[in-house]
Amino acid sequence: MDEDDHTISNGDEEEFEGKRKRKPPQKGCKRQKFTEVETEEIKTYFNEYLKSGICPRKQQVEDAKQKSRKKTGQIWKRSNDKIIKKISAMNHKKK
Repeated sequence: MDEDDHTISNGDEEEFEGKRKRKPPQKGCKRQKFTEVETEEIKTYFNEYLKSGICPRKQQVEDAKQKSRKKTGQIWKRSNDKIIKKISAMNHKKK
């Protein structure tokens, strides 16, 4: 083996001498609290789940969101996981 095989070429040295570029900080998402209207709507659509203390599945949330949209409600704008998380929090708060 030659000594030349293990040395760094001049072109590679120039790349390492420069400063590293930092990534810009990511903007966090703004937390959006549930309004009183949305909370009341959740209580009406998911009354059975709140009484029993269990969380609904995705399909039940989708059905409730469709009803909400037809009746010009508010919860159809929220994502499924946020609604499920809210119901879970309401169940835990009740205990």
